[in-house]
Amino acid sequence: MSKNRDDFDPKVVDTLSRRASFICSNPDCRALAIAPSNEDTSKAIYIGVAAHITAAAEGGPRYDPNLTPDQRASIENGIFLCSSCSVMIDKNGGIDFPTNLLHQWKRNHEQWVREHLNKSVESQITIVDGEHKAKGIGNVTGLEIKKSAIIKPGTKVSAEGIGNVTGTKIG
Repeated sequence: MSKNRDDFDPKVVDTLSRRASFICSNPDCRALAIAPSNEDTSKAIYIGVAAHITAAAEGGPRYDPNLTPDQRASIENGIFLCSSCSVMIDKNGGIDFPTNLLHQWKRNHEQWVREHLNKSVESQITIVDGEHKAKGIGNVTGLEIKKSAIIKPGTKVSAEGIGNVTGTKIG
């Protein structure tokens, strides 16, 4: 158990960061939180934070007086975030990021990591090329991209119709 209000046991920090694959657990961020140092091959640049879901000390964001000190220092009360998101969740006393939301982020992120184990980064990116045409009445979209994509040079998109016509919709 950690005595310092901002620290977890190093084993908890290591496990949280590995379970998150060193990727921020905020689904709107997912920033990679570790990279090799350019200057020293034995070092890494690390911006990851093992953040408390409920505060480790009274008066902190989302403090829960019903938890024991051991529960506050446990991995169940931790979430791996990038340094920016770890600061963000604690602003305004944490009211914008309730405990149930942070627990959901953690569960969903760990599931996402499990689902992507041993898959290449390229498998997460759609390659778009060729010609995409759409005609119709109502909502007409020539090309809709819902995940990360590389749009190759020379790709052509056209949409025509009556109503809400969109050539390319991303997001």
